[in-house]
Amino acid sequence: MNKPTLMKTLLQSKYLGIVALFAVLFMAYGCVNNPQSSNGDGNGFEYDHQKNPGLSANDLLSDESFSELIVEIDYMPGYAPNTRALDSLKAFLEQRLNKSTVTILEPTQIPSGEQNSYSANDVRNIENEHRNNFSEEGVLSTYMVITDGYYSQQNVLGIAYFNTSNAFFGPAYDDASTGFGSLTRYQVEAISLRHEFGHLFGLVNVPNSGTDMQTDHQDEQNGSHCDNESCLMYYAMQRSDLIEQLFNDESIPALDANCIADLQANGGK
Repeated sequence: MNKPTLMKTLLQSKYLGIVALFAVLFMAYGCVNNPQSSNGDGNGFEYDHQKNPGLSANDLLSDESFSELIVEIDYMPGYAPNTRALDSLKAFLEQRLNKSTVTILEPTQIPSGEQNSYSANDVRNIENEHRNNFSEEGVLSTYMVITDGYYSQQNVLGIAYFNTSNAFFGPAYDDASTGFGSLTRYQVEAISLRHEFGHLFGLVNVPNSGTDMQTDHQDEQNGSHCDNESCLMYYAMQRSDLIEQLFNDESIPALDANCIADLQANGGK
């Protein structure tokens, strides 16, 4: 039997209104009491990297406080990120953020966690152990990790778990990019990476992010996701013609006009 495509991965169960939290998991965030939550640059500058996703949206989108962006990437053995997908992410960030420079650092392999699945707390702990780059004056740092196990909630490709942090789950990438009619590995990763950064930007209607909807377009049944099924921030891509289009020409869904308007109203492009 063929492994599920990305679309099947997203649509397997009736719970995907929650699961397709490709995901912003507010019930898991809360306040994190951690001595590393504020990191200084040695010159009196401190930045809290352990707030809820979306709460650094304006810092990401605008150049008011930070003109440069750094993306640090760690991955577990066997799950180095797809090079084309990283190029796609960089292009996406340059297109939507008001930054003079966007730098994606060379990905670093970290040891396996030797787990079949990882919870949100697990990936937080991984970040605490392995993250090396933190924001300093004028330079905002973000972090992402690709694990060698699934997310503890089935069928999830990625989660935004802190205000500057995303995690992605390698075996779920395997499932979505294997089998007849599947998307390519490049497409799966590019869509997932862009989607999760979209949540860090405050999309769609993330509470207290400042990225308020200019027009109501939230899919209220599926959390912080767009109601336009062709938008990058839709909880799942359900249209057969879109699936065929993606598979044939390797295109990546774009943000729709409503999502772009929300970003532009909060300092983005």
